[in-house]
Amino acid sequence: MNLDELKLQVEKDLKVDDEKLDIESFKNQELYAKYLDHKTNFDFLLYRAKGDYKVLYKEKWEYYGGKADAKVYVTKPFDLKVLKTDLHIYIESDEDIIKAEHKIAYLETVIKYIDGVLKSIQSRGWDIKNAISWKQFEAGML
Repeated sequence: MNLDELKLQVEKDLKVDDEKLDIESFKNQELYAKYLDHKTNFDFLLYRAKGDYKVLYKEKWEYYGGKADAKVYVTKPFDLKVLKTDLHIYIESDEDIIKAEHKIAYLETVIKYIDGVLKSIQSRGWDIKNAISWKQFEAGML
């Protein structure tokens, strides 16, 4: 599931049918569990992506520092001698490192979005209660 699919699902799930407010209020716990499960899955993906990033960073450090296995240089030659102080410049501008950083940023964005959805679900009960009170007021029951 990606962020766009998640947004469509949230739009559908958080819509409140004001004709069935009683059923909508019972749905809150189910929705909370569903999106908490999504958050847990994306947290795991983020944890794994950060680990992959660390391994990739080490490989690039070895590659640009001239310490990688000779087989690596046969398939992807690198003939420059890089100073230790300049090593981070080459590593941080490497396409693979940038892709890994983008993946981490994307997963962090998805998790932040899900956190907002969870807060919205928590306040949904309050919104439904207010809608019920308003209907009671309109019906002259207050």
